[in-house]
Amino acid sequence: MNREALAHWLGTPRRTWRWSRGDVARYDGVEATPTSLRWFRWSHQPEEGGLTAEWTQAVEAFRAEGPPGEMRPPAAVLEALRSWLDEHP
Repeated sequence: MNREALAHWLGTPRRTWRWSRGDVARYDGVEATPTSLRWFRWSHQPEEGGLTAEWTQAVEAFRAEGPPGEMRPPAAVLEALRSWLDEHP
């Protein structure tokens, strides 16, 4: 086990936002670190089994282009995400 890598990962600030698309069994989300974003779709339906789609994005690309075209986060999520990224350069 690489303890230094694990300590770095554990010490890296991160935050996750989730929002519903109007379906209580499924949601979208974004996990942020100071350098990257992981956008995802999740399902609690047994036939879909958890993660159903995933996109990664550098913070610089998000600042220039916004979220991936497939993702439509609410304005409040985008505002909170941008604020969090500003606080964690």
